[in-house]
Parts: sequence; C-alpha cells; structure tokens
Amino acid sequence: MKTITLPLFVGRMCVVTAGVLAACLWLAGCAGPFGFLGAGGATSAFRDPGLSMQTAMETVAIGKSSRNDVLAALGPATVVRFDSGYEVWVYRKNPLRSEAANAEFVILFATSGIVKKMRIRPVYGSRQALPD
Repeated sequence: MKTITLPLFVGRMCVVTAGVLAACLWLAGCAGPFGFLGAGGATSAFRDPGLSMQTAMETVAIGKSSRNDVLAALGPATVVRFDSGYEVWVYRKNPLRSEAANAEFVILFATSGIVKKMRIRPVYGSRQALPD
C-alpha cells in the first residue's frame, strides 16, 4: 500500500481557506435581518413608524371600521382568513423577532368586513405592560 503525502503548503492553504470561509459566513450573518447576534433594531408594525400600539387601537372603532379603513390607517398586516368568513389581522411590533418578544395588535373582522373585536398582546416576560 502506497501512501500519498501532500506538500506542506497544500495543508496550510486548506486551513487558510477554511478560515476565510468562516469569516465570510460570520460577516454575512451580521448583515442578516437580525443584525449582530440578533441585536437588530425594532421595526414598526404600522405604515407610520411613529404610531404606537395604543394609538392604533384608538384609531380603529369596533362596529364601525371596515377592512379598507384599517388598511388605510395602519397599513398592511399579517392576515389569517377562516372558512367561516372571519379574518384576523395581526400587526407585530417587530415581525423579525420571536413571538414571545413581540407586542401584537390583533383585529378580528366579522364576515361583513367590519371590526368585531381587537386587543393588544403585550410583550411576555417583560415588565413593560404596553410597549410603544
């Protein structure tokens, strides 16, 4: 059985290449949607970045506001449609973060397209009851 030995520079070149590849992957991760180690800044849940969850809730009127009214006032949302004709619209303070670390404004539309219920789900695990 014959053993094959590679020149020393080939082994070092592989180590350098692996190091450069690891550095590139690390830098690419920093440029991702969560920033450096998930420390990216919060994004706004609404079209107007200065709108707070509480102000958004005061903008929508139960029994009066329609889907078009809410879309015009708050902007697009995550929509869940049910076979019964009801719809739930969810506005998350930072859609890129985990559910528990996220405040939500949830709106239930009746089959008529008018707001039936709404609520704010605060950030869990935080002392802050109602984040802006």
